[in-house]
Amino acid sequence: MQQLTHLVLIMGAALAGGLLASRLNLPGSVIIGAMLGVIVLKLCLAAPLALPRQWSLFIQIVVGATVGSRFSMDMLQQLRHYAVPILISALLLIFLGSVMAVVFTKFWGIDPGTAFISTSPGAMTAMTGMAGGLNVDIFLVLTFHITRVILVILLAPAIMRISRMFL
Repeated sequence: MQQLTHLVLIMGAALAGGLLASRLNLPGSVIIGAMLGVIVLKLCLAAPLALPRQWSLFIQIVVGATVGSRFSMDMLQQLRHYAVPILISALLLIFLGSVMAVVFTKFWGIDPGTAFISTSPGAMTAMTGMAGGLNVDIFLVLTFHITRVILVILLAPAIMRISRMFL
């Protein structure tokens, strides 16, 4: 019964936060609002609320299905055309994440595995899932990725406007 209560509270806070942020036309409103709604709930209740692991897996499956359902043959044609910049981008992000991981290990004492997963490019759900499987500090990994997602969503519109002035 307690698990059901937690689920209702979490989903209610996520829905309220997502709808409020959407109403305010914030960038990335639904995901940022949902995250903030649940964070505010947890801070107010000071309770260890969390979705059951099965829900997390289900949500990852739904996200995967959503992305997969958007696949088209046009995407394959674009991949052929843009394969080199896509690979360069991915490899550069992995390299820069690795350099940052070394810096964070040397100067802040973060263990190497946690630092690497924390600075690796990738979906937050995938990186935190990997962190659990690799037995690294999942909370620090999650903190890095939540911060990254929030900053990207909030800063992307401004960066795009500025880049258009120079390109």
